[in-house]
Amino acid sequence: MLADQPATALAEQFAQGQRSFTGLQLAGSDLSRLDLSGCEFADCNLTGADLSAATLTDTSWVSCRMAGAKLASIDGVDVRLHNCDLSNTDWTRARLNGSKFSQSKLTGANFAACTFIGADFQECRLVSALLPTISFRRKTLRHLDFSDAELTGCDFREAIFDNCSLRGASMRSCRFEGADLRGCDLGPLKLNEAAILKGAAISKSQATELLRALGLLVL
Repeated sequence: MLADQPATALAEQFAQGQRSFTGLQLAGSDLSRLDLSGCEFADCNLTGADLSAATLTDTSWVSCRMAGAKLASIDGVDVRLHNCDLSNTDWTRARLNGSKFSQSKLTGANFAACTFIGADFQECRLVSALLPTISFRRKTLRHLDFSDAELTGCDFREAIFDNCSLRGASMRSCRFEGADLRGCDLGPLKLNEAAILKGAAISKSQATELLRALGLLVL
């Protein structure tokens, strides 16, 4: 355990071959450009830490506090994050191919200009997150809250929504052909927003609510 040790101690322990860390207290630390590939972190505090351009390939993060952390331009291929607080994190230009986010809080996270081939989100809170042009095509999306998120240009073709929310999300230029939205809270939609859902499957109750929101009488 390296609790309360400075970032330099983490780098030294890594260089000595240690790959598993529990209880690290690194809030606000500068960890930029470190190579931490293959490491496992549990119950660590990296709130506001700077991991910009770090190599986090094949790392595992469980129950870590990382709100406000800078993860811009990281190499995060095959990174796994479970039950973490990732609120307001900055992932701009990160490479996240094969990454897995589960049961984590990503409110306000910025994923602009990231690469996401094979990435997966499950049971995550993505309220007000910035997720432009990401492909969710043919994925089963479980318990994802995209409320008020920026989803411009995302590809949801043939995706299945299971207990998800798109309430208030910005969906300009999104594609939903073949998507199953019956398990999704669409919220109130305007006419131009409803047109984006062309080709998607919705339930009868969703159709009724949509027509009512558009000012039509359902008899």
